[in-house]
Formats: sequence, structure tokens, C-alpha cells
Amino acid sequence: MTFGSINPPSLEHAQFAVISRLISCLVTERILRAFYISFQQPIDDAVGLMVVLSTRTIAEDANSYRPFRSEDVFVMIPLHHPPVFRDLPTRKHGQLVGLVDPLDMIPRAYEFKIGEKDHDDGFVQHIFDCLQPPPWDLSSSQRLLRISDPVSLWKGLIEDLVISENLLDQIGVEIQSSTDWQALAYANPPSCPHLCSPPIEWEQSLVAGHPTHPMHRARMLPLNYATENAMDYDWYHPKIRFVRVPASQLNLLGSFRLISREMAAKAYERAGQSLAGDDFVYMPIHELQTKNIASKFKNVEILRPEIYLPALAQSSIRTVVIPDFPGIALKLAVGVKISSALRTISHFTADFGPRFSAEIVPKLAVDPRILSVELEPSSAVYRTSDPDIAKHFTAVIREMYTPPSGENVIVVAALLEMDHANVPAGVAAVQHILGLDTEKKREDFLDQYIRVACEALIPALIQNGVAFEAHAQNVLVRLDIETGKVRGFVLRDLGGLRIHPPTLRESTGTNFQFLPNHCVATNTLEEIFPKFYHTFVHNHIQRLIRVLGLHYNGRGWEMLRKHMGTVIPRTHPVWKVWMDPASTNVDSKCLMRMRMRDSYRDMVYSPYPNMIQYSPQALQAPQSMAAIVVQLMKETGVKAQQVLTQTLVAVARTIFF
Repeated sequence: MTFGSINPPSLEHAQFAVISRLISCLVTERILRAFYISFQQPIDDAVGLMVVLSTRTIAEDANSYRPFRSEDVFVMIPLHHPPVFRDLPTRKHGQLVGLVDPLDMIPRAYEFKIGEKDHDDGFVQHIFDCLQPPPWDLSSSQRLLRISDPVSLWKGLIEDLVISENLLDQIGVEIQSSTDWQALAYANPPSCPHLCSPPIEWEQSLVAGHPTHPMHRARMLPLNYATENAMDYDWYHPKIRFVRVPASQLNLLGSFRLISREMAAKAYERAGQSLAGDDFVYMPIHELQTKNIASKFKNVEILRPEIYLPALAQSSIRTVVIPDFPGIALKLAVGVKISSALRTISHFTADFGPRFSAEIVPKLAVDPRILSVELEPSSAVYRTSDPDIAKHFTAVIREMYTPPSGENVIVVAALLEMDHANVPAGVAAVQHILGLDTEKKREDFLDQYIRVACEALIPALIQNGVAFEAHAQNVLVRLDIETGKVRGFVLRDLGGLRIHPPTLRESTGTNFQFLPNHCVATNTLEEIFPKFYHTFVHNHIQRLIRVLGLHYNGRGWEMLRKHMGTVIPRTHPVWKVWMDPASTNVDSKCLMRMRMRDSYRDMVYSPYPNMIQYSPQALQAPQSMAAIVVQLMKETGVKAQQVLTQTLVAVARTIFF
């Protein structure tokens, strides 16, 4: 299906998917300031309006006051529920927004344009009615219009930002690519698999992918594929080609040489030929990498196109399974920008995975009954002093988890998806396949899920100083086929860990050696906390809480506090960062800030509202002191005299939310 055949509803749906993610990042990462104003009466399910201010207001003190004019407004978007606030007291302009999620938004966005006619859709007058003087002064020559093009929205943002023109254009192209590929997915959505469906079917069932990244569906094909049919490329069924390389040109770990030779032999056999006996290494590569390999590596031989193996891509695209070789997955450099990053494999990853799998994983503080880590026993990377060259010619072999009889293993990201062809709109896959058709069923499932997830994924952080990259694409959940109960989890992809080496050495008795400047190793224990918070809490658990309808009532967050509080000791430094009711903000990864700095390996963090401490009580009337004490006793279980000493802390928490 080509882009030209996309129907208008699918395109509009895709455009808003990108716009909502862009706005979410801009506000939550504090790139732009936003205020929330409640409507006096709901309109079309919208209960209020979020007004995002333009870049010209960034330098102004949020506590200062002046009337905002139309030229001070970047974009406005109605919300069907209030967002998470930075603080409770309502300023003259409204309540300052701390975190807004795409799922909070009504699919309409508005901006002011000079000399245009107001858009007449019923919302415009409602907006003007709630943005009255003196805090708002919107009487000017500018008019209010619906905006549907995310690239235009981006261009409207960048006028006052100090970013190179080349980078601005690159990001605009990525936003357009994300829109185009998302429109294709909405026009021809996959069906939702069944609880018993093969894991690879679940991997390939994603409709929208990353829940908050504006370039969530970007696919920047290399120039040799940039033709009028580029949108027809089948990402889930690539061909694995082979390159003949002198062994002296590779750093090999594990059994990579043997396994890759067996793969090449099978590819020759499928082509009706035989692999000759020689001392060369046969490196598997993604078919999209052939041009890069040919241009960057002169002493290698790319085998003829008929020598290949068919593969099935997992949700990450660059990791594939090969039906001819069950039980293993192959992580390959692709050389394509997917989302906002060029998907290659660093020499750090190739070196780290096999050694960490052998030396450390067996010693980690994990309960093998509920957590399995997919090992990466073998790898190969081209031997060169230039890491930017080597990353294009690297491969890692991963051992895949095989579920026991009566269980299935499903990538969590797939369970969080909506808009499948065979599922009602707005119903997530997890709710559909498990029959979670009542709030009680959803609560019971979520409570069990969070309990097992905390028990499985947090102990390594506490005891070993190892923060897993536990986002929904890296974590697989083990489900009982008969009951739908959570039996455990599987973690994969060791390249994104954060590790405090002294804690690791002390807890395992192993002096594991990291390559110099490897970003996995941190200088302090506290540096590993943001990685886990962003991947596990913000990206993984928050999405599950929201799609199960247990965010706005606070029930999901109560469960998370309860189970994290059981696993994390009060004496551990992370308790004060995450679990102390006074901790209203935590550092979390900033997707757009990183992209606007053209950063991939170097993480950029900014304060986010600490959702572990989220409570909807701020949306209600202020609580009495007695009610606050009761709530504290319920959640912390401390004695009455201790509660009294924490009352002021509780008040601060209530004010924040």
C-alpha cells in the first residue's frame, strides 16, 4: 500500500498521533510552559483546555503575571481529563501543567494565524469564552485555526529556538516520515493476536509503537531505497545477506564464527549451492546494509543476492528471528533511522553482551522463577579504530526464551496497543485477549502484574546496582494460557543497562571490566535511577495503568506505591528519590531535548512529576488535615505518632498534585 492510497481519516488519525506526542514531550520535558483551564461546562467530552505558550515566553518567571496575547500562544488543545499539575494553586492563567499524555487529549489542536478566519467547529467560541481578560488578551488580528500538519507545528515552534538549520530540517523530515508510516499502519491495521499466538506474531502486531515519541514511526530508508515505492518496504520480512570477511578483521566472542557459518551454509543450500571450506567468517547482515558495507569496508566480499535467509523482524526491527534457526535471535546493524536514531550496534554492545551474560547474569539478585534474562553469548564486530565505522558492521546473537507448556510469552509493547482491525476502538490488546471487561477484573490483573514486575525487575537495582532498561519493548510477560495470570517476565537487550561498578563488584564478587567510556557504567549509584524510572515507570507501567483505565482514579498508582514499597528497603538511597512522599519530581529521559541536541548515546534528563506519588486528590477540594493523616496511615502503615510528623510532607505532596 502506498501513501497516495491512504484514506483521509487514517491520515488525520496519524497526524494527530504525531502532534499529540510532540506536544506531550514539549510540555512534560519543560521545553514549553503550559496552563490548564477548566471549562465551566464540558463540550464533546472535553472538560478543559491546555494552552501551550510559545518560545518567546520561556525566559519569563512562571510566577510573574502579565496578560498573555495570541502571539504568546503556541498551540491549544482540549483535554478529556485534567493533566498532572506541577503545583496545585491556580494561577491567574490557570494551573501549571507538569505532565500531559497523548491519551489525555481530544484530537483537535488550535493555533493563532494572522489575518485568517476563525475555524468554526463549535470549539472556538468555547475557547474564547474561557480565555477571558484580564489574564488573557486575545483581541488582535490573529485568528484561531485548527492545525492538522505536525511538520507545520514543528516549524512554528523552531522560529525562536537556537538550533542549526540542518538539524531543524532533519527533525522536520523525521516528523513527516513518522506521520506517513503511521498513516499506513492506521489504514491497514494488523489484527490483534490471540493469547496462544506465536510470540513473533505479537512482535509484529504493533499499530503505533512508542507511546510518547513524536518520531515513533519514522523509517528513514537509505537513498538506494528512496523510490516512489519506498513506502512498500516490508520491514517485518527482511532478507539476511552474507559478507565474506577475513577472520583477522573481526573481534569475535563466543560461538559466533561457528553459528554464522552454519547460517551461511543453509543460505547456500537454499540457493542450490554449497559453501566451500575456507578460513573466512561469513557475517550475516541486514539487506538494507549492503550499500553501507560496500562503501565503508573495502576488504570484504558481499555474497550474491541469491545467498540469503528469510527472516522475521521483532518489534525493534533490527532484531530478527530466522525460521531455519529456532531458539536464537540475531541483532543486526540496519543503518536506518528508526524513530530518531540511526539503528546500528556499537562496539561497546558487542563487547559487553557476551561477557556480561557469562560473568554477571548468573550472579544477579533475580528470582529465576519470575525473571529470565535472555543471554547474548556471541558477537562479532569489525576491527577498526573508528567506532562510527565499526557500528555498521556488528552483529549479536541472543538466546531466546522458550516458555514452558501452558504458558505464552508476549512482548509487553504489543499488549498496550490499540486500534487493531478486530478490536473495538480504544480497547487495548491486553484488555481484549484477557477479557478484562469490568473494572474489578482490570484492577485484579494490574495488581498482580505490578507485584510480579516489581519483584522481578527491581532487586537487581537494589542489590547489584544494575538498572534494567525495562521499557515495554524490552520486557516480555509470561502469561498462563488457561487463566491469563502473570507467571513472570523475560528481559532482553543488554545494551541499554545502567550499572554502578562498585556496587556490582561488591555484590557479585566479580571485578567486571567495562570498556573505557562505556555509557553503561556510571560514576554514582544515583545515576542509574533515571534509566529505570523512565523505562519501567514512565514508559511501561504508566502506559499499562492508563490503557486499563486506572490512571485518573489513582488506583493504578496506589498499587505501584504498595508493591514498590514492599520491594525497596527504606534504607536504600532510591527510597528517598522515588518513595518519599516529599519527592515530587524525578529525573527522567527527555526524548525531544535529546533530539534537539542531536544526542543519541548521551542521555538528557529533566525533572518530571514523580508519578509513583501521583494521587488524583488534588483534582478535588483540599483535604482536611485529618483526611491527610488517614491517607498517610493507609499508604505507609506507620504508627500514628510518626504520621503526625509527616503531615507537612503530605501537605506538600497534595499541593504538588
